[in-house]
This record gives sequence, C-alpha cells and structure tokens, in this order.
Amino acid sequence: MEQMIKINTDRIRSLQADNDLFQNRASIAELQGMETGVEVTIIVQGYDRIEKTKRCVESVLKYTSGIDFELILIDHGSKDETLEYFQSVAYSKKKVIHITKNLGASYPPSVLNLKDLGRFVCPLMNDVIVTPHWLENLLICMRSDIKIGMANPVSSNTSNLQGVDFPYTDYDDMQKKAARFNHSDPRKWGDRLRLITLGTLFRKEALIAVGWPYMDAGFFHDFADDDITFRIRRMGYRTVLAGDTWVCHDHDMRSRNRKELAELQKSLSIGKANFQEKYFGVDAWEDVNNYYIPYLPSIPRPGAKGTARVLGVDVRCGTPILDVKNWLRGSDIFDTELSAFTQDPKYWIDLKTICTGAVVCDREEFLLDSFLPDYFDYIVVDRPLNRYHEPQKMIDDCFSLCKKGGVMLFKLKNSFSFRSYLYHLGKRDHYDQEFSYDLPVEAVEAALNRKGTVKKIIAVPIGLEEDSRRALKELLPAELPADQRAKAVERMDTQEYLLVVEK
Repeated sequence: MEQMIKINTDRIRSLQADNDLFQNRASIAELQGMETGVEVTIIVQGYDRIEKTKRCVESVLKYTSGIDFELILIDHGSKDETLEYFQSVAYSKKKVIHITKNLGASYPPSVLNLKDLGRFVCPLMNDVIVTPHWLENLLICMRSDIKIGMANPVSSNTSNLQGVDFPYTDYDDMQKKAARFNHSDPRKWGDRLRLITLGTLFRKEALIAVGWPYMDAGFFHDFADDDITFRIRRMGYRTVLAGDTWVCHDHDMRSRNRKELAELQKSLSIGKANFQEKYFGVDAWEDVNNYYIPYLPSIPRPGAKGTARVLGVDVRCGTPILDVKNWLRGSDIFDTELSAFTQDPKYWIDLKTICTGAVVCDREEFLLDSFLPDYFDYIVVDRPLNRYHEPQKMIDDCFSLCKKGGVMLFKLKNSFSFRSYLYHLGKRDHYDQEFSYDLPVEAVEAALNRKGTVKKIIAVPIGLEEDSRRALKELLPAELPADQRAKAVERMDTQEYLLVVEK
C-alpha cells in the first residue's frame, strides 16, 4: 500500500555554504529543536533501588527551575515498584518507557530517537542527586562556546580528580551547602581529555556528529565514559569539567565486598583492553592520567594578563598542558595557545584536539627546529630528563624556546629508588624496564641553575605502605645514623622529581 509522508520545512532556514562545521551542525540541531519545542531532555534510568531513584527524580523536579525541559523516565527491568513510581510522577512533560529486561547501560538510549530530543541532552543515572542551579550553570558553560560538546559537574564519590567533598549533616544541609557552592564562574571551567560522566550535559549536534546511540555497545560498562569523551573531543569539541557546579553521587565506591571488588577489577581490565584496541594503543589511564594539578600551586603565577603560550614536550595525550591552561584561567588568562612536540605518533591526533598552536611529531634532536625561539611562557617536559639520549641538549633547547621570565617544568626519574636498591642487592626481578641515566637530582639542579633558577623541587612519592617502609629500613646498613636512615628511605620512596625552573 502506497504511503506519502509530508514534512513541512517552510519555516526552516537552509544550511549556509559559508558556515563552518560547527555552525552547520548547530543549524541541524536547531531545526530539530523547532520540531520538539524543548530545550533540554533529561533522561533518568532506573533499575531497582527505588529509594535512590526517588531522590534523583525529586531533586530534578525541585532544583531544575526556569528551564524548559522534558523528563524521560526509563524503567530498565526493575523488580521493585520503579515503574509504578515513574507513572505517578507529576510532571506535564514526562514520558515513561518500560524495558522488560536489564540489558546494560548502553541499551536504553537505543530505544530513543535523537531527533525527538531537546537542544541539549542530559542522561542521568538514578544515583545522582542534583542541586540548586545545576542545570542553569551547565547551560551557561555550554552556551559560552559553540565548541563545548559536553559539560560535566564535579561531584562526591568519583575519581579522575573530579571529586569535591564537603561535610554535611543531612540531605537539607547538603542542598544548602551545594547552593552556596553552585555559582557560575568561568575561571573554574577546565578542559579535560576524559571525563567520568555523572550528570553530564551534551550538546545535541555533538551527539549527531559522533552518532546515536551515543554509547558504544562494545563497552559493557567500564571505559564507556572515557570512550564518549574521546569521540566527542575528536569531533572537534571541547569536553569540560564545570568546577563551579556540584552534584551528589549517591554511591559509596568504597563499600564493596571481596566478590564485588574482583568483578570490578575484571570489568576494568576488559574495558581498558577494549579501549586500547579501539584507539590503537592509547591507554585511557596511563596516557591521560598524568595530571599536574597537584603541582600547580608550586608554579609561579603569570605576571602578564591576557594571553599565554604553553609548550608540551612528550606529554603523551596532553593532560599536563591542559592542566596549565586550566590553571591560567584562575588568573583570568582565557586565551592560552597550546603547542606540543611528541616522539610517538599515536598521541598526535589527541594533541591536535587541544592545541591551537603547532603539533610536531619528530625525534628529540629536532625540538629546537620546530618552534620559534623565546616564544613560550610555560614549557612542560613530561618525559624524565634522564630518559632522553642527550639530557643536556633537551635542557638547552627548552631554555632557547622559553621567554625571559618564563617557567619550565622538568621531570627526573629517581634512579636511586627502592627498585634500584633491591636490584643491586640481587633481586633481579625488581627493576625499571625503561632505561634511565643515573643522574642525581643535585647534579640536574646544578645544571639548571647555571642557565636559570630552580624555584622548587617536588619529590613525587611511590607511596610505599608502612610495612614496606619498615622492611626497607631493615635492609639499610645498621651503622647508619637514624637521620640518614630516614632520609635514605624517603629518597628510595620517591618515584621521580619535578623541577620548577624560571628562565
């Protein structure tokens, strides 16, 4: 039987040839938005745990004000009264979907059609409790730049340096303190390479670009959020942690029994391997979690306002220079040019997603030929100096590229750690498989002071447990004085040094 479908596009503007990629994508999303008439779609998935689900939904209804949103409630095979509760929720722009069997977190979005959703989309797990101004703040962040594809609040009970914990006595006290915390502040918006997606707000055209459903069904659970962050960022969008907005993740990750921990470890191992296979060897943890956030308070604040230029040398996917860029925002420097030099081509594409300056992939001896002299305000060398073929040349080249008064950060692998000590004692299975020159930190400090000023040396600990520290003390010669024994243990419990140098 013949069927005709008429689609009235009379009120829709055509795409413009002179628009860029992001403007045309936005136009498509706006066209669909005219049809739905909804600004934000909030999707709450519920699987049992009805008390948590109630707290989530009730917080959305109470603390999402002044914003036109629809609420999609998905019961994902619950055995309790979740479906009945969803049906009882009093909200006019509500849709309830019942899935008879739990098929994993990636399945529910597949039953929805993206074109029917709002201009922005927020999938919300049922153990998230939202707070005053949460969505308002996230929208302010998203609207500030058409290239922000996703914005994620900070929360309790999370990892990836996204956690903000403050004490509260009860639910009402928590919401009062969250209200004081949640004040929009662009200085607290930080670009990230990967995000743990808790209360994430997505730009619709970014989801159009990466494909819907937005979750790759190949990831059963773990590393699915790493994957969507990578995909959106590789489509040219910024992935932002909104440090001005806090929500409660109502889930204590520490309260797991032995069986649950074993299952978690298995899931993490599988997810990590799947991620590496998909991204041609890039490791979502090893290549991304090289954060410099803990060290930034030791870096001299910029003297100038306005703009800054930052170079990353062998910074893997680029987290260290993103951290510097985010830190500079706190000093009201919103225009930071990132550049990068890498010796491993697998990092090139991710460096290109965050750098507006040049990204060069070449051997270390060509660093100086790749950039202008006296150009950079900050230079971060994440590969330890004693792992370069010519450590002194790397130092000289960085000083040539850095401005007068600029700051450089160098790492030095501690070649006198407990692993080296155990190896020299005959424990041949204890050694660092990547070669490092035996360079004492005092010698490197002296070399740097001949060209500039070492402002600070930060010892990054391995983090030995107390039993291991006691065993290490027993291995030291008994005739050593107590103070020397303590210093020796501290040195052997140091993984590497970070040297902050001013030119």
